[in-house]
Amino acid sequence: MGNVLTFRAYNPIMESPPKKKMNKGEASTSGTDVSAEVIDDSKAFVKRFTVLFNSSYFSDIKLRVGDQTYYGHKFMLASASKVFGAMFGESPAWEESRQEEITLVEEEACQAVFYDFLRYFYSASIDMTTDKALPLMFLADKYNVQSLRNACVDYMMKHIEELPDKNKTLTWYHYSKMTGPERLRESCKNFIVSNFSVVLDAPDWPEMESEELADFIGMSELCVESEMKLWQKVEQWIMADNNQEFRRENVELILPLLRFSKMTPTELLSLESSQLMEQFSDVLKPKLSAAYRFHSLASNGIYLPTEQVPFRNYTATVYGLRFPFELKSYASIPKIESRICLPCQVPYLPCLDSDTCKTSHMAQFQVNFYPKGHFSTISLYGNFMGRQNDNVTLKVVRHSARILDTMSPSGGVIKDYPPMLVEVTLQLYSKKKALRYVGLTVTKQQLFTSRRPDLLVENVLDLARLSAEDSPFIVEGSLSGAVFIKVQGVGDHLLEGPLEGATGATATR
Repeated sequence: MGNVLTFRAYNPIMESPPKKKMNKGEASTSGTDVSAEVIDDSKAFVKRFTVLFNSSYFSDIKLRVGDQTYYGHKFMLASASKVFGAMFGESPAWEESRQEEITLVEEEACQAVFYDFLRYFYSASIDMTTDKALPLMFLADKYNVQSLRNACVDYMMKHIEELPDKNKTLTWYHYSKMTGPERLRESCKNFIVSNFSVVLDAPDWPEMESEELADFIGMSELCVESEMKLWQKVEQWIMADNNQEFRRENVELILPLLRFSKMTPTELLSLESSQLMEQFSDVLKPKLSAAYRFHSLASNGIYLPTEQVPFRNYTATVYGLRFPFELKSYASIPKIESRICLPCQVPYLPCLDSDTCKTSHMAQFQVNFYPKGHFSTISLYGNFMGRQNDNVTLKVVRHSARILDTMSPSGGVIKDYPPMLVEVTLQLYSKKKALRYVGLTVTKQQLFTSRRPDLLVENVLDLARLSAEDSPFIVEGSLSGAVFIKVQGVGDHLLEGPLEGATGATATR
């Protein structure tokens, strides 16, 4: 069973319209009698209808679903469902209107929850779980029970963040793409992209649609431990029994989207003995050969712009892209002491191990994050003055260091950093029960040059939301997260195209 939540909804037929409750003795606005008082007997009213659920008492229709038969009451079903209303009306187009028992053909998952679905018509409440939510939403859509559909969507929105064993986000995302609503679709997508390691271990991972998997695998924003971990899960998905019929098509669609050059040579070697290599060597061998060539050239300091492959948001330390932080006692710390400073040294030439990268292949950045609002100190006529605002701000500066060009024909020349296309991602963490997850992701891309060495992101999120007592980003009094600095392209060729001076930003949840 998944997480259980009982929903209570207003039924326009079963209950009187909601009225403003009046305190005892409060005068009614509709009359002059000061003794007027509203007597609310709605609970007893609903209880009287609830006892009719699956009861033969005054039943005028039987519903057969799978191997189960339920007693029903046409007026109750028609009151909440336009489909049942049309079915039991006097229209000759519906043969069911003249039958005492009808058979409803439902998918197996919907048969399993039809008891709950039918009971909702009588009680206006339902015990919801992550396992039940989607089949109940299927039925609500099919029979046009809008109040139940809305309740399912609200429940899903609250339970996107679940541990892998109960996480249904992939399935919910697929369904919401087909039928909406947009808010559920976008929330599911944002969680998947920023917490891909969670959904990789979810039970519905092997059932993910190939087109959707291709969409996610093609993203640089994808947050995952490593490309090798991603390969292992993709191989599991391709080799799953339910994907056997279209295995060749899936291999040709998905494998080219994996970034083999972001695996170490040792990891690439292990792929040569994989099941996919045995069955689809014609697809995999060219990819491995290109990755081996990439590493061979990189070991000799050769970096071809045409072969630049963007990084994802890799969390493994071997990549050297992620810089975690934690600010304890967020609520009580003074603003002037709240700035988070992160010196960041990241590879900008091919290198998957920041510990062994040559210094000449590393770029120095300084990240300053202001989670209680931006502030700075300036000197004016010998006096220091402070400037501040309430914008939660992220500032990234590339140091203006000079590097040794060992590939120069003259044997080594000191020169400035080359132009760099850099993608900066800020993540803030949240926690729900035992699940620690990425609750906010903000990404900005900029071309760093000697004339434009810094990046400023203002209004990362509203300060009131971050500092609220129930803020999802303050866990046990602390604010924690990480910054990713990814050099996605290097070289003077970046100055020639539309990227020069370009910036862009995306934010999720």
